[in-house]
Amino acid sequence: MRTSIQTLRKVRSQALDSGVKIAVENHAGDMHSRELVELIETAGPEFVGATIDTGNSTWTLEDPVETFRNLAPYAICSGIRDSMVWPSEKGAKVQWTAMGDGCVDMKTLFKEWSDRCPETPVQIETISGFAKEFPYFEKDFWPPYSTIRPDDYSRFLALARKGNVLSPFFVPEGKDPKKAQQDYQLEELERSFSYCRKNLGMGRKSV
Repeated sequence: MRTSIQTLRKVRSQALDSGVKIAVENHAGDMHSRELVELIETAGPEFVGATIDTGNSTWTLEDPVETFRNLAPYAICSGIRDSMVWPSEKGAKVQWTAMGDGCVDMKTLFKEWSDRCPETPVQIETISGFAKEFPYFEKDFWPPYSTIRPDDYSRFLALARKGNVLSPFFVPEGKDPKKAQQDYQLEELERSFSYCRKNLGMGRKSV
């Protein structure tokens, strides 16, 4: 994080002169939303903001609703998807999903989105079909996650209790793997668009 801050500061004058704001993402597994807030504030919020990724936040053991609340004041753009989280023998598993297919409270998240950063675009980022395990019952798991606060961890555990097991995507027999994966991801994207229009009131509106 120190190197990122130093690099950002080196281009501060160019960014301000160009009218550009740099949007840094809460990256999967290595950038907690609270750490991103610290990075933005230290580098300079006048030219650095956030790309909010609701899928990545589950990989840092966060509830995406809380991730949004932390990053909303800095939001510039987004990469949005749902997540299903469920308990496993070693801890929990996370599978990114189409919007509405996970256990994230998207209705609350986007009600707050419309109130707190209505000009920030919602960009769907589809990465579906596989589960990642987070074996937090094992002591070797914790060193990279040692900065996670108990209240954030408890919210993640509550999210996991809401979830249910999902099966991963399998390539149908006789199908080209690349084409099958492309078709599957496209279907996930289309389902996300449909959910956002029907359940969250998103999309083009007549004026």
